[in-house]
Amino acid sequence: MPSSAYQLAAQAAALMQGGGWTARPSTEFGKPGALVEHADGRRIKVFPARREGYVRAAVAYPDTSYDLTEADRPTTEMRADRGGPALEHAVRTKLLPVYNETYPLVLAANEKARRHAESRAALADHLMAMVPGAEVIRTEPSPIVEYSRRGTIERVTAQVLGDGLNIVTFRYVGDEATAAALKAYGDVRRRAQPAPDDRPAGTREDEL
Repeated sequence: MPSSAYQLAAQAAALMQGGGWTARPSTEFGKPGALVEHADGRRIKVFPARREGYVRAAVAYPDTSYDLTEADRPTTEMRADRGGPALEHAVRTKLLPVYNETYPLVLAANEKARRHAESRAALADHLMAMVPGAEVIRTEPSPIVEYSRRGTIERVTAQVLGDGLNIVTFRYVGDEATAAALKAYGDVRRRAQPAPDDRPAGTREDEL
């Protein structure tokens, strides 16, 4: 049987201005509730509140690097017995004014981060092609330099992305190969370095 929160959400979705809103069952922290979703990706969570007989509605953003504040995450509570029209009114007047202003900023930040990640992944692939024996590791290992007992370098990693993605690993022995790998990395990195204003907030300088 659908939860009371879902039934309210479905009623509210049918009443919301502009159309395009639907409701589907969802669970959060083990509590049955609902998501009221728009075709453009906006989502409102509706779940039982801590107070008996109340429901809580809150905005929901996609995962993002955008710096969301508490003011960007409005919530509202109401008695469940007030029905779907009351929930629609609360969402429209208390949540959507803030949500409609902030949601495009979140999408823009995510798109900027996506373009940045794509450019750095391309840099890693280009660098790998320039140095024989190099490979790209798209996980997050710690940058490591390994030494043999004789003291020669056997492997070094070049961290192309500050968040630990696109680690380019060089495997080589000998001073000539070492110099060639480091020169190739330095040359490509200088040409591909983004302008300061084009970097996502919070990224570090690339490290070798």
